[in-house]
Formats: sequence, C-alpha cells, structure tokens
Amino acid sequence: MTINQHSPEELASLLNYEKTGGKMMPENSLSKTESEAVIELLNTSLGGSAVVLSSLLSEQVFVTSPTLTIKDKDEMFASVTAPFYGVLGEYAGAAKGMQILAVSKRELDVALATGQDLTEEDAKFKAVQELVEKMFVAVTESMSTLMEKEITHSLTGIDIVNQGEDFAVDNYTKEQWFTESEFQINVSSRQNIRFYLYLPLPFVKSLVSILNEPFDEEEIKEIGEMPKPSDNKHNEQAQSPLTQESQAIQSVQFSSFDNTELETSEPNNLNMLLDIPLQVTVELGRTKRMVKDILEISQGSIIELDKLAGEPVDILINNKLIAVGEVVVIDENFGVRVTDVLSTAERISKLR
Repeated sequence: MTINQHSPEELASLLNYEKTGGKMMPENSLSKTESEAVIELLNTSLGGSAVVLSSLLSEQVFVTSPTLTIKDKDEMFASVTAPFYGVLGEYAGAAKGMQILAVSKRELDVALATGQDLTEEDAKFKAVQELVEKMFVAVTESMSTLMEKEITHSLTGIDIVNQGEDFAVDNYTKEQWFTESEFQINVSSRQNIRFYLYLPLPFVKSLVSILNEPFDEEEIKEIGEMPKPSDNKHNEQAQSPLTQESQAIQSVQFSSFDNTELETSEPNNLNMLLDIPLQVTVELGRTKRMVKDILEISQGSIIELDKLAGEPVDILINNKLIAVGEVVVIDENFGVRVTDVLSTAERISKLR
C-alpha cells in the first residue's frame, strides 16, 4: 500500500478547501471564518483605544464595532465625506503592512476644537497627528496581546484630500484589493466621528494566519501525520474488555462556584482588561403591551411596570444582570446604591 505524503503548504490548501465548502476562495475575498476573525480582532483592538481617546478628548468615548467590506483600490473613499484627512501608517513586527485612514475633516475638527485653539491649519494637523498616533499605539498593543506577537504602528504621513480621486493609492502601494472597516467614535456630548480604515488584503490575511496558527498546526498534524505505533502490550490492554472492566470508575467532582479562589497569576491577567469600557445600566422595571396600547401612548400617559414601589432595581453590565440596589439622589443626579451582588453561580445561570 502506498501512502501519499503532502507538504505543509498542500495541507494548508486542503484545509482552506474544506473550510470553504469545497470551493477554493478567490484571492480578492475572505472566507466567513476569516471575516469574523478580522472583525473580532479590530473590534477588540479599537475598543482598547477608547480610554486613550477619552483622555485626549476630555470626554467619555465609545468605539463602535466595525463593519468589513472588500474594496478595489479604485472604489476606495467612495463612502468618505470630502474633504477628509488621509492618514498613512505602517505596521511592523510579526505582521508588516501599510494602512490608510480616512476621516471627515469637518467631523474631526469639531471634535478636536473644544478647549483648544485650532484656527491655524498647522495646529489642526498636530492635533490630528497626536490623536491617530495615540489611538493606534493602543490598538497595536491590544493586537499584540491578542495574537501573542509584537506588532508596532508608526505614522508616515497626513494630508487633506478634497476628492477621493485625488488620493493616488499607487504612489504608496501596488496592492489592488483592500478591506474597508467603517467604525465610529461616539463622543458623549458631541457628534459622532466616522472613520474608514483601509488595509491591504494580503496584510489582513497575514493577521488571520497568526490568529489561526495554533489551530492550523493542530489540523495539519492531525491530517498529515500517521499515528505513532505503540508497544503491543499497551495495545492489548486498550483492546481487552477485561482490562477496561477492571478500571476504577469514579463520579466527577465539581468545585463550588461560590468558593472558587483566584490563582495568584489571575490579577496580572486581569490588568490587561482593566481599561476596557463596559456599559452599566440600571433597570427600574419592564412591562409588555399590545401594539394598540403602544399606539395610544401620548404625553401624560402612565405605564405600569412589573416592580413594586421600593423594590430593588436591577444593575446590568453589558445587558447582563450582576447586582441589585436601591435608587438614591446624589446632588441633582440619580444614583444607585448596591445592596446585593449576585454570586458567580447565579450570574452564570442568568446567561443561559
């Protein structure tokens, strides 16, 4: 019997063939798995820059989840409002590539103008440069943590582009296909700022390959390597029903959620997550109404909720119940005093 051996490159190609339902992916596209991996990477990395942006803009900032589309270089900037700032950057380290960032000049100027004298164009350029540099330093730090490989970012140029056609992509790269990631920076008291991040498709694929390295190596090993023969004695024991029956069988013992003690290494891991913003919501109550009842709501209408007066209100983190409390007044603002925090087991049961 003849066994055909495949090279790692051939095995990786076969894996890609299987993952795409038996169809080879075109070079100018991403598979569903690749797209989801890129969106998750960008979502987490851009979210990690929210703290830096909040400090820079002196207000609470939230970064929305990005959308992802494939663009030909001739179709770039079609969605960007002109005039816009065109910002060039370079990635180095484990993954090397360039990026183009586009953002409406009017939207960004308004966001940066508060508390600063930005009447001069030089001052505006410096403010934009500082924002982008600090933002993507935080982004690459998050990327490095997620991929467990060092990646750095450097700003290489910035200019005002009056029309998308004026930006000559060929002057900076020969790549034909790019991913366009649209996301927003929501500033608490001002208008939102829309950003468009363009990355060459080969660079994006290199990021995905780094993310999938452990999985791919395991899959290649599983398909390409023959199992190592073990000694006959071990095989006889594995195949003997008498040996299996003689093995001691014990019930699985689960530890209590409430009494779980954190290992000493966990605080260090938690430090990487301390700067990620979370949405805190206090829910007074809920109710259900028919459509006809909703249509009859007008000014002065009273909607009865499912909670009694004085009953504790729910405290939710990212829409997940974690505690209850009582409503208080702090100066002229409402607040909530935490009266009880759900146990770990109760919080897990709420996720089901």
